[in-house]
Amino acid sequence: MITPEAIADKAKRIYPKAVKAWLSGQLDAFFPHRVPANLSLPKDHAAAIEQVDRLRQASKDITGKGYTVQYESRRSRTHGLNQFPTAIVIDSMQDLVHLAGWAPQWTTFCRATETLRRRKPELVPWLMQRGNWKQLLELADDLEGLLDIVDYFQSHPRPDCFARELPLAVSTKLLETHRRRLATWLDLVMPPHTIDHRYGYDAFEPRYGLRYARPHFLLRILDDALQSELGLPFDELSLPAESLSQLPVTDAKILIVENKINLLSLPKMKRGVALGGLGNGVTQLADVRWLHENPVFYWGDIDADGFVILDRLRQALPGVQSLLMDGSVFDQFQDLVTAGNGSQTRELPHLSDDERECYERVCRTNRRIEQEHLPMQRLVELLQV
Repeated sequence: MITPEAIADKAKRIYPKAVKAWLSGQLDAFFPHRVPANLSLPKDHAAAIEQVDRLRQASKDITGKGYTVQYESRRSRTHGLNQFPTAIVIDSMQDLVHLAGWAPQWTTFCRATETLRRRKPELVPWLMQRGNWKQLLELADDLEGLLDIVDYFQSHPRPDCFARELPLAVSTKLLETHRRRLATWLDLVMPPHTIDHRYGYDAFEPRYGLRYARPHFLLRILDDALQSELGLPFDELSLPAESLSQLPVTDAKILIVENKINLLSLPKMKRGVALGGLGNGVTQLADVRWLHENPVFYWGDIDADGFVILDRLRQALPGVQSLLMDGSVFDQFQDLVTAGNGSQTRELPHLSDDERECYERVCRTNRRIEQEHLPMQRLVELLQV
């Protein structure tokens, strides 16, 4: 025989389905809702009476809310003529909310849903998607401020100011804390041409036109003649990608290096230019004009992260060639192999077949070779071919 506690547990599992029905305007078809329940009575007559009475005492008939027990009068060889429970039914959303213990959250959720529908009906399809009602509930206290931010971006696409300069009576931390959710919403309500799709959700500022402290890339000129040609009084500098783009670099070989120490250790090379890759920030190098006009090479660790960075770099610079990042190098320098970082294999569509095979191998075996352990002369030889 089911207990009141078991009915409450079932109500918690039913609740998300009821929320979905409420959002889609189908609540009338959802209730009354029959709860799957074992209503078999124990053979012991006293135990049966006790269990049925306990079920009744916790029911809506007694408490005024919760579940309803439906009965049927029949005669049993064991229990004689009695009222036997035949079904457990939840009559309304209010009853379900009470049973599930979600009364305060339901009130908050209803209020947040009404706000979203009134202020941003374009976001209702997002709300209807599976599980997003939970996210709206989590955002309820900040919802008005978040919608103010969305309103501002709609009225002022790509505002070209820092987040702290937005003329809104909301905390800057609100945008910083919820930037991924805001990005999802902005993608739904903003015209496509106002979004720079080269940048992902994690790069909120450049994606939606805010100013930000741009990362600097370390640049080394590896040829004295080229340095003179560029009019630079020094062979090493650090600038944002947009500023680097102004250098008139032509007829050069560009090497992007993952490890800063390796970058600083590179020897002189004819017409050579080297850049620090800045990890996954390499995609921002797409703004450097001359990287699209000169041959570009990438040298990273032979590990999962190195290949992920290479894949991302190729999204921005499709012609980039990798150096010392294949299975033959991995086999040749087995004495340099160390434990990897335990990464799971991901789909990296911009790798070559050889690179993908090596990537899957280092993930599968959890092994790696850090680029600084490889002989620099081998790299120089490859670049001079």
